[in-house]
Amino acid sequence: MKNLIHVLALSCASLLLTAADCQAAAISFSLETTANPIRVGDVFEIDVVVHDLFAGDNSDELLAFGLNAASSISGLLQFQGSTVNPLFSDDSLLVELYAAGSAFPGITSDPSTALSFNLATLHFKALAAGQVTLAIASDLSDFNQGLIFLNQGQVAINASRGFEITAVPVPASLLLFVSGVVMGFGGIRRTVTRYVLSLQGGGRIWWH
Repeated sequence: MKNLIHVLALSCASLLLTAADCQAAAISFSLETTANPIRVGDVFEIDVVVHDLFAGDNSDELLAFGLNAASSISGLLQFQGSTVNPLFSDDSLLVELYAAGSAFPGITSDPSTALSFNLATLHFKALAAGQVTLAIASDLSDFNQGLIFLNQGQVAINASRGFEITAVPVPASLLLFVSGVVMGFGGIRRTVTRYVLSLQGGGRIWWH
């Protein structure tokens, strides 16, 4: 009886450890950029990175992927296009997605792909100042979207990141120029006013 209890205890512990390992090694995604700060008018890049790509099956192959992007506030960002990882054929225009690629034969697990793998780089232009969140998503009802493996089913691609777009600072030289122009117009206005007053008083003398 004690042996049976010991065996059951070891089995339960093994199952718990396996479940914990699976949970810890789940596929995840991130949006990464080196652009900081982002100012109005800047064109910047965002990498769509997948982590633990082969967590579900280390012997599997990634055949294709597809994704779309959306911003939380319209009018702040303008999509400029994407650059798919060169290990894939670029299918973005073909399937009408922000980024999509296919690879035959598929991409397998190795040190360069297992832990962190860049699927594509998205290019955006900052149009206006403000806080905006960019979200990457995939609709699994479309067989062109998500991560598409040889053996596993589709895996949804979901990630988001917030950005702050700042206004372009006005150069100090331009401020000095504008200030000088304003002061110049002010001086001209005072001179004209004094001349008009002198005319009203019967004189024609310029005052400076």
